[in-house]
Amino acid sequence: MNGVVVQLAFMSMLPAEAARLRDLGIREGSRVQILRNHDCLVCGVEASRVVLRREVAQNVFGVLQPA
Repeated sequence: MNGVVVQLAFMSMLPAEAARLRDLGIREGSRVQILRNHDCLVCGVEASRVVLRREVAQNVFGVLQPA
């Protein structure tokens, strides 16, 4: 699933955790490119790279975007 682009739909986590992700640019409606999806999730958000622990990434939901 590396290299695909998703549009974030919602986050299912504590408000403080969701707020931290939004501060990093991971927010509902944003487009995120999945760069690596193994033991952790590395995603490209605008010009940044953000690494999420597996436990956090499993609570962020998105919709696959066409190539």
